[in-house]
Amino acid sequence: MPRKQPTTLEECNAELELVHKQLQQYQNREKMLTRKLSVEERRIRTYRLCARGGYLESIVPELIAMTNEEANDYLYHAVHSEEARAFLKKRAEGGTTE
Repeated sequence: MPRKQPTTLEECNAELELVHKQLQQYQNREKMLTRKLSVEERRIRTYRLCARGGYLESIVPELIAMTNEEANDYLYHAVHSEEARAFLKKRAEGGTTE
């Protein structure tokens, strides 16, 4: 059913006020959804970091006793080793990582 067009100034002002109110509601809804998305993305990232960090500590238990700087140095050298580079190259080419 088509909407009736306002004909008087009062009707136009009422219609304008209604549209402004709806616009504000949509903007508030957008802010709410943006915050919700941000919280969900942060939750997913936190879970991923904890899972990977836990796995890393399980295979290299010495990391637990290291300072953050020592652990960073160890991981930097481990990741930049020839074996790690070969692994990443093979993975990028679509080969198996075994």
